[in-house]
Amino acid sequence: MEARRQRRRWEYCWIALCFSLLLSFGTQVCAQIRYTIPEELKEGSVVGHVAKDLGLDVSTLVNRKIRIVSGAKDALFQVNQNNGVLYVYGKIDREELCDGNGACSINLKMAVEEPLEIHYVGVEITDVNDNPPTFSEDEQHFEIAEHTPTGTRFQIQAARDADTKANNVRSYKLSQNEHFEVDTKDRHEEKIPFLVLKKSLDRENTPEHRLILTAIDGGNPPRSGTLNIIITVLDINDNRPVFSEDTYSVTVRENAAQGTVLIRLNATDLDKGSNGAVEYAFGRNINRKLQSLFKLDSITGEIQIKGELDYEETEVFKLDVQASDKGQPPLAAESVVIIKIIDINDNAPEIDLTSLSNVVSEDSKPGTVISLVSISDKDSGINGKIITTITYNVPFELKPSFQENVYSLVTKGRLDRELQSHYDITITVTDLGQPPLSAFKSLSVQVSDVNDNNPEFSQDPIELYIVENNAPGASIFSVIASDKDLNENAMITYNIIRGEGAQNDMSSFLNINSETGVIYALNRFDFEVTRKFKFQVLAKDSGTPSLSSNVTVHVFILDQNDNAPVILYPVSANGSAEGVEEISRNVNAGHLVTKVRAYDADIGYNGWLLFSLQEVSDHSLFSLDRYTGQIRTLRSFTETDEAQHKLVILVKDNGNVSLSATATVIVKVVEPKEAFAASDVTNSVKDEEENNVTFYLIITLGSVSVLFIISIIVLIVMQCSKSTDYSSKYLQDTNYDGTLCHSIQYRSGDKRYMLVGPRMSIGSTLAPGSNRNTLVIPDRRRRDSVEKSTAMEPRGQSLRWEYWWTALSFSLVLFVDHHVSAQIRYSVPEEVKEGYVVGNIAKDLGLDASTLVDRRFRIVSGSNDAFFQVTQHNGMLYVDKHIDRENVCEGNSACLINLKTVIENPLEVHYVEIEITDVNDHSPSFHDKDFNLEVWENAVTGTRFELQTARDLDAGVNSVRLYKLSKNAHFDLEIKDSVYGDKNPFLVLQKQLDRETTKMHRLLLTAIDGGNPPKSGVLNITVRVLDVNDNRPICNSDTLTITLRENSIMDTVVKIINASDADSGLNGEVEYTYGRNMKPKIHEIFQLDRTTGEILVKGLIDFEENDIYSLMIRASDKGIPPLNTDCQLIVKVEDVNDNKPEIQVTSLSNVVSEDAKIGTVISLISVSDKDSGINGKVVCSLSDNVPFELKQSVQDNMFSLVTKTRLDRERVSEYDIKIIATDLGNPPLSVFKSMRVQVSDVNDNMPDFFANSLELYLPENNAPGASIFFVNAFDKDINENAAITYHMIRGGGTQNDMASALNINSETGVIYALKSFDFETLKKFQFYVLATDSGSPSLSSNVTVNVFILDQNDNVPVILHPIMANGSAEGVEEIPRNVNAGHLVTKVRAYDADIGYNGWLLFSLQEVSDHSLFSLDRYTGQIRTLRSFTETDETQHKLVILVKDNGNISMSATATVIVKVVEPKEAFAASDVTNAVKDEEENNVTFYLIITLGSVSVLFIISIIVLVVMQCSKSTDYSSKYLQDTNYDGTLCHSIQYRSGDKRYMLVGPRMSIGSTLAPGSNRNTLVIPDRRRRDSGESTLRWCASVSSPTSCNTHNTSTSLHLPRVPNTDWRYSASLRAGMQSSVHMEESSVMQGAQGVLVQNWPTVSSAADNEGGEVSPPIGTAVDSNSWHFRYGPGPGGPPPHLKPGEVPPEAFIIPGSPAIISIRQGQDGDDKSDFISFGKKDEKKKKKKKKEKKDKREKGKDDDD
Repeated sequence: MEARRQRRRWEYCWIALCFSLLLSFGTQVCAQIRYTIPEELKEGSVVGHVAKDLGLDVSTLVNRKIRIVSGAKDALFQVNQNNGVLYVYGKIDREELCDGNGACSINLKMAVEEPLEIHYVGVEITDVNDNPPTFSEDEQHFEIAEHTPTGTRFQIQAARDADTKANNVRSYKLSQNEHFEVDTKDRHEEKIPFLVLKKSLDRENTPEHRLILTAIDGGNPPRSGTLNIIITVLDINDNRPVFSEDTYSVTVRENAAQGTVLIRLNATDLDKGSNGAVEYAFGRNINRKLQSLFKLDSITGEIQIKGELDYEETEVFKLDVQASDKGQPPLAAESVVIIKIIDINDNAPEIDLTSLSNVVSEDSKPGTVISLVSISDKDSGINGKIITTITYNVPFELKPSFQENVYSLVTKGRLDRELQSHYDITITVTDLGQPPLSAFKSLSVQVSDVNDNNPEFSQDPIELYIVENNAPGASIFSVIASDKDLNENAMITYNIIRGEGAQNDMSSFLNINSETGVIYALNRFDFEVTRKFKFQVLAKDSGTPSLSSNVTVHVFILDQNDNAPVILYPVSANGSAEGVEEISRNVNAGHLVTKVRAYDADIGYNGWLLFSLQEVSDHSLFSLDRYTGQIRTLRSFTETDEAQHKLVILVKDNGNVSLSATATVIVKVVEPKEAFAASDVTNSVKDEEENNVTFYLIITLGSVSVLFIISIIVLIVMQCSKSTDYSSKYLQDTNYDGTLCHSIQYRSGDKRYMLVGPRMSIGSTLAPGSNRNTLVIPDRRRRDSVEKSTAMEPRGQSLRWEYWWTALSFSLVLFVDHHVSAQIRYSVPEEVKEGYVVGNIAKDLGLDASTLVDRRFRIVSGSNDAFFQVTQHNGMLYVDKHIDRENVCEGNSACLINLKTVIENPLEVHYVEIEITDVNDHSPSFHDKDFNLEVWENAVTGTRFELQTARDLDAGVNSVRLYKLSKNAHFDLEIKDSVYGDKNPFLVLQKQLDRETTKMHRLLLTAIDGGNPPKSGVLNITVRVLDVNDNRPICNSDTLTITLRENSIMDTVVKIINASDADSGLNGEVEYTYGRNMKPKIHEIFQLDRTTGEILVKGLIDFEENDIYSLMIRASDKGIPPLNTDCQLIVKVEDVNDNKPEIQVTSLSNVVSEDAKIGTVISLISVSDKDSGINGKVVCSLSDNVPFELKQSVQDNMFSLVTKTRLDRERVSEYDIKIIATDLGNPPLSVFKSMRVQVSDVNDNMPDFFANSLELYLPENNAPGASIFFVNAFDKDINENAAITYHMIRGGGTQNDMASALNINSETGVIYALKSFDFETLKKFQFYVLATDSGSPSLSSNVTVNVFILDQNDNVPVILHPIMANGSAEGVEEIPRNVNAGHLVTKVRAYDADIGYNGWLLFSLQEVSDHSLFSLDRYTGQIRTLRSFTETDETQHKLVILVKDNGNISMSATATVIVKVVEPKEAFAASDVTNAVKDEEENNVTFYLIITLGSVSVLFIISIIVLVVMQCSKSTDYSSKYLQDTNYDGTLCHSIQYRSGDKRYMLVGPRMSIGSTLAPGSNRNTLVIPDRRRRDSGESTLRWCASVSSPTSCNTHNTSTSLHLPRVPNTDWRYSASLRAGMQSSVHMEESSVMQGAQGVLVQNWPTVSSAADNEGGEVSPPIGTAVDSNSWHFRYGPGPGGPPPHLKPGEVPPEAFIIPGSPAIISIRQGQDGDDKSDFISFGKKDEKKKKKKKKEKKDKREKGKDDDD
């Protein structure tokens, strides 16, 4: 161990020597060597002879351990320790080691030991041409539009060469071609190639070009790389579509199916893509009807049938079609398609019916003409030939007329409406076309009814079953009769045939609804009264003549349980079912007491009655027969039975809902002699009650009868007083057809009128004075049947005449054929007024005008009949409705209206044709008011754009004739005639458009017709110039330079590249991308937003890696083809202090001895920082509180770590040294490196105990040989220096030396006791322990151990009294019998050898003969009596006392006390003395109570007397001079009293309910307070000047007192703020109430009390007087109001004006005749008594001196 310590000391000394030499000979520590080698050297190639160049001895290199100790590229080089040669150890690739850097250097640090030397070697790697130029991609594609101008440049991706400078790319070559050449541009020592267009491209000739670009570097020999360039020529829309034919012709059969393909158009375009995609469309001005008939597929060019083609409407269609491509701008071509329609038999015949009447009477004769039938067919030739037929099995036929295709429909047999009421006649017409077409038309002929059928009932007779008790007025049955006729012939009315007063005639109780046949019962039927009856109903129709029939109805009444049982017996006098029966007590069982008799008016089960006992007093006495109602006795009566029994009998029927009644029978049991007498009395009472009831019923019936008769008389009188004359004055309007919604009835004289309204259908507005809505109410009481019958007869007669007249007319038509038809043609212009005469038809037809009315001349057909009417008086044809030719004949050149007129007697049909001629009533109009046209800005001049054609509803010369275009610089107008004869306008481009100059052109196209005067219409043309991509994006600046701090956070905005494009839409939307030749590193660092041009930081910006970046941004639009431009952004990186210093520690040893000397070297430290400038300057420091320091070396950033103080391992065994390196950047960055240094131990510390003296507390009775304690010493040293052994120091055999009884374990320090200790024998002792370590030399120390023996409860208590004898503690005590409770009998004494709780004794009674006699004190052991002894108590008592200590395990002993009771001689004397003492004490207490009660009573009486005297001293004289206002209603809330001379005043306020503010001079709230000390009525009066009409209302008061100005009270006088909220008389001073004086007295604002001190307290009593609720104060001071007020100047304060500073207290001011002013202030709060005395003394001094207020 000694050798190891010696070796460690030598190592520390050697290290210290080395560092001393290092610090002393700094010139030999560091040397710099630099070598240059080319890259790609083979492994093992010699770089240089380091040892020789450094001057080192080669033979010592192995021992000195020369080696490379640092360097990031150490693995590439090694040093040979044998010869000191530096050689290549790994492959060196300059491009990999130094990416992109011009100079590539590797710094190596080499260390040589013994002595320690550090050398730095720099190796520079030079470049060789070992890399050819390369492109990032093998191919590069370009898309160039064929219209791109020559000279346009396209950037090509630059070739990259990893070599530098001369070995880098020097030139580019392009393969031979006729359209492109290559050009280069230098950019940051880099050559960027550009492709330049030298000849225009044509996609139609060559769609693609393939070129090869070769990049050549400057090496020797040169190296090269190639790039394949593929150029795709993009198409532009430079070719128009071309139709295969100029005009297309096609034929189609009419009515061809929809979807039929007529033709497929074919147009081709040499362009490609959307420029060559052709779309087809109709021309802009094609007729809308053609668009509804044909459909053109925009993709395929197919023309299909969309609507129905009709040859009869149009034979040839001409369609304008155009083909346009989808280029930008689109180009179009036009063509015409002619469609010819082939006629087919597609029109069915048409039937025209002219019905004279569709109703024929059923009694019409055969041959009656029903209708005229005319047939036509639009087809011609064989397709127009027609065959006509009629429905079979109908009594009608068609008869041909003389005119072709005209027939008459006539009857051919008899008709019967009841068999068939109408006929649907179908007229079928078939043409002879192929295939034949047919048409039919139905004619509904109604057969009119004739009253030829009687009403019929469904059965006769009719049986009716009615349940009784029906509701009066409700329907009970209905009869229905049927009539085969119609309408009024089938309208049936019902009547009941009344009898002639027969006995069973019930028809008077029935009524019937004459229309519905519902029968109502006017009375309620009672089965008990009437059980059946019959009546007859008459049914009569309304025909002429009317027919009738009747039916018999048998009515059967059904019974209901509607009658309750009626008690016949017993019945009392007042009508109740109650009776009294007397029976003799001696009757036997089964005796018939009585029989309850009842009946029910119903029958069957409803009338079957059952009897039952509902209530009975004794069920054992009586029984009731269920069916007969007999009451019998069940047994004989006994003496105990009651004398009276009550029986309640329930009588109930058996109906579904049973009804019941009750009867009460009182059974009295009497002695046999009294039975008969009682029976007589009962009967007489019943008779009397029945007579009274009858009398009251008679009176009631008579009264009701009289009232009923009076009511009938009154109704008769009222009814007779009504007027019966209902003739009308105003019934002049016979055309009224309205519905009455509201009416007002009124009378005028003897007429009664009704005003109807407000909703009427009369159809006109009534003017004032009109009476057309005044109805006369008819007389409903006059129903003259003659008038009704006469109204029906002409109606049937007129129908017959009409049928005969129709038949005669058609017969004449068939025979007189030369009068049937005539043809007339008229011409009338449109828009003529209504009533315009077209012509005289009667005159033109040669008809007699006087017969036109009779012959019913009229227009019967024609689609436009409503436009014309004929006058029957003169035969004039006139316009009846406004005629618009354009609406009547839409699109037709000739507008004809055909009319058919009929004249009867004889029947003639004439046809009239009216031509409507056109007038210029319509202006030309365009379909849309605005026409939007989109034209590309690169459209060539001469391009035509078809415009919307104007439409004019007028025809001929009135239609559109010319167009005019508003003046402009770019467009002209061209007119072209269409195939339909319309003039189509075209807009022609005359001047090139530029959207960037003018985006929109607004033109006005005017269409003018040929009318006189001409009319015109305008079309607003908006030409929107569409953008083409003809503008490149332009950057704000070609080259931008910005500065960016390194380590910028992610998403930091570097710059927003802003490029603008004058184009719009996609052509103006700019996208941003990186240039093709950007380095991949830039893509990793920067992110470019394609849309916004925002450049964000994406990666780490590191100044140390690259201090400048060049970004080439390409801005390109989205046009086709896109145009682009390049913007350069140079980003200069600003260095920030982002690199922390780096610390490299070269530790020689990490263990140092604690006895090392100051300056011992621990380690070598080198510090570096990648930052430059001030950011690379490093300051090195150590953590605080370490015994080390850094010493600067001769070389920058080199330090040595040495000790600076003595070390102590026991204090700090190791040090975590934190070496902190901080640079000088802003903010500074720091780094630390921890280095742990172990301090080795030296035996320099002796063992140490925790205390110099140890105390051991040992319980007695310990087990011998057991451990009792252990000692522990510690040594601050470690290992063998801290290994401690323990020894016990033996004494010299002294008396108290107990070391021999102890032993100690030398390793653990555990102490063992060799014997047991006794507290009672030995209480304490001490011994010594020695501790020795194992160091060299060893060190030791000792400690004293004091041992204290602790007591245990090992001793039992010992009884001292009573004295123990024979081993037992027993004693005898004698006490007299007359002792009182609490008498001390004896005391038990005991002790315990233990101490503390172990020796604390407690006493308890373990056994006692009588528990009520003795008590034992728990702690003292005293035995006392609990009560006095009695004669019955025993004379001897045994008490066993248990004495117990308080140890954990308690120990005890017992003592026995025998108490003997003896008779004493002095007992009575002692008792008397005690009683005397107690009586004396009680007498004293009573005396004190009497004195206290008397004192309190006297004080109470005095207080009552004082209060009475104070109350009686108040004044009662309160008469007032000014109390004239009797309307005062206020309540006094506050007052202030004061004196002036011999007068005393009170100021009342501030709350008044008067409702007005007192003006200056008012005295309405000033009170005069009488002087209670002077009772002279002439001097002292109560003054209260109320508010009156004049100031003289207050009586004057003379006084000789001179006025003196009173002294103002002290302003510090306040009352507590806490009193303001609670006082009844508190004043709300915050309202700043106004205090006013008499007239001329200054008006003052009442001060607020907010400044009152919070620490003041007090109380206030309500003031004397009547309070006034007011917000103003009227204050008076001085003489009464009798004296004239002094005149004051502005600003003067009169002597009587007094201001109370913020207090509501009652102030009494006294002023004597001599001018002495004595003022007493009543202050709130409890003030100091001393202050009060001082104040009274001051007042007394003033009175003595006689000072007045002026002094």
